[in-house]
Amino acid sequence: MRRGDGTMILYFSGTGNSLAIAKKLAEKLGDTAVHISDIQDECMRICDKSIGFVFPVYFGELPDPVRIFAEYVHFSPSTYFYGVATCGSMPGRALLSLKKILSGKDCTLSYGKVCCMIANSTIASKRHIQYDLHRLDGEDDIVAEIAEAVRSQRNNQQDIRSSLAANVMNIGWLKRRGQKWFRIAVDTDACVRCGICEKICPSHNISTDENGLTIGNNCSHCLACVHWCPQQAMRVRGRKVLPEDQYHHPGVEVNNLFRK
Repeated sequence: MRRGDGTMILYFSGTGNSLAIAKKLAEKLGDTAVHISDIQDECMRICDKSIGFVFPVYFGELPDPVRIFAEYVHFSPSTYFYGVATCGSMPGRALLSLKKILSGKDCTLSYGKVCCMIANSTIASKRHIQYDLHRLDGEDDIVAEIAEAVRSQRNNQQDIRSSLAANVMNIGWLKRRGQKWFRIAVDTDACVRCGICEKICPSHNISTDENGLTIGNNCSHCLACVHWCPQQAMRVRGRKVLPEDQYHHPGVEVNNLFRK
């Protein structure tokens, strides 16, 4: 249980986009940025004065770990809530879904902001990708805008809306097909059992031992293991990954994503 008049930023990140935003926002606001997987088993109630959620958009929706966390934890209706959705192009309905979860707890998502950055999902369908890092140039300005809104506890729900594309993508069989598209596996010949994938997996879905690497059934489809593997041993959709196609936010190091 966490009580008090403090403020905190809860984030979820695989390749670093959301972590980069959360860290910069925490610095601007004097807050603490915490990965949701690091406190999910410790907190059943969070009553801070201000709580921000920073997360990527998967399949036009909240990542499952963020949804499960928001549904699991008890919040105070007096808390000021805001959400920041990072995405490659389309924000989908992720912020709206967060709003609905909070509304079911008599809480209000007062402010939402979409940050268009770089998609890490392109690796499942293309090779020889040329990531345009200039898409990150406006990051500091967006963070400053969000920080000002949070300081003044602004109410702005312009970015909190539905999406036809997201509604379609989350039709049962279509979503299952999408998840299959991003299915990961390990190339046992290339894997050197360094343990990086296990340490960065936000769902604790990967384990390594003397017998090799095991991937469970609780994948969040963040593709962190694919993009961070130094040996390119993780495959997505059965495809071998090229080192030049791996992406992670340039301001984030792999150890920043190690989970407890």
